[in-house]
Amino acid sequence: MTKQLILLTGASGFIGRHVVKKLASHPDLQLVCILREGERHPHAESLIRSGATIFSGNFYDTEIIKKAFQRYQFQQVVHLAAIRGGGNASLADFRKVNVKGTERLLHEASGRRVQKFIFCSSVGVHGTIPEAVPAEIETVLCGDNQYHQSKIAAEDAVQTYIQNGLNAYIVRPTITYGAGDDGFPNTLVHLVRKRLLLLPKSNHQVHLVDVERVAEVFFRLVVGDHFPRRIFVAGDIQPITLKDLADWIHCHRYGSAYPTYFRLPDWAFKLAFLLFQKVRNEKWAARVALLSNDWHYRCADTYRLLGIQPVPTREAFGRFLRDSLVASR
Repeated sequence: MTKQLILLTGASGFIGRHVVKKLASHPDLQLVCILREGERHPHAESLIRSGATIFSGNFYDTEIIKKAFQRYQFQQVVHLAAIRGGGNASLADFRKVNVKGTERLLHEASGRRVQKFIFCSSVGVHGTIPEAVPAEIETVLCGDNQYHQSKIAAEDAVQTYIQNGLNAYIVRPTITYGAGDDGFPNTLVHLVRKRLLLLPKSNHQVHLVDVERVAEVFFRLVVGDHFPRRIFVAGDIQPITLKDLADWIHCHRYGSAYPTYFRLPDWAFKLAFLLFQKVRNEKWAARVALLSNDWHYRCADTYRLLGIQPVPTREAFGRFLRDSLVASR
């Protein structure tokens, strides 16, 4: 049987590495991964060992895209690559990479009549904190930073191509955790273990996602045929509270709950948020907002429609804690 050729962008990223591992385990799939530094990229060797083919260049470069599609007859495109996080780049860079790059891939994929295009977006399209919780797929979109604005624009491009006949899907992961994470959950772990995390007195529900469940979502979309919707939210089956999260982390290290004297009045977080907004520090404004508000999403339909077995956050996050503790030794 001829293998399905899949063009995958963002293979060297946190989500990308897990998606590659999952897709490469299927005997009928062959991955071609675009890497900026080609086989000189630090992750190239592990990708090659997994069976992937490396194609050198920037995924958002028109000529690179054309050359890739000329060399390989792709059946599917899995587009994960993006500049992530507010404040990590200029507005021009977000547009060039996250928006224009997506549009160019869509244009070529549509012209070459690929069977499927799967785009990795973010729940951030609803804003750092959604207008209503639990947020639904239809909840109003809010571009409250440059990253979120770029994802909304990229989703608009995908939807336009869907209307024009392209078989495309959008995946919106919430904040991921797992082996190799260096983002918000990993920062929480380090702050709690050092007893440096300050929490508001009011307790909030937050919604993380095990990166292995995200990889499973992409896998099911790649190998499946027909789906009743175009947008899927990838989150753990239920939200958790920040208090529980801090207690798990602290108990894992010290055998007791996180001390209550690290809790501050809610007004202190509101003031900090306003100050970071005033100095235009999007990264820290977002971090304060995530600690002092509820943010969770409806994602049960994703598990049901794709036939994925949910794993409770406590179980999956426990594995993450054990892995991070071993890595820190």
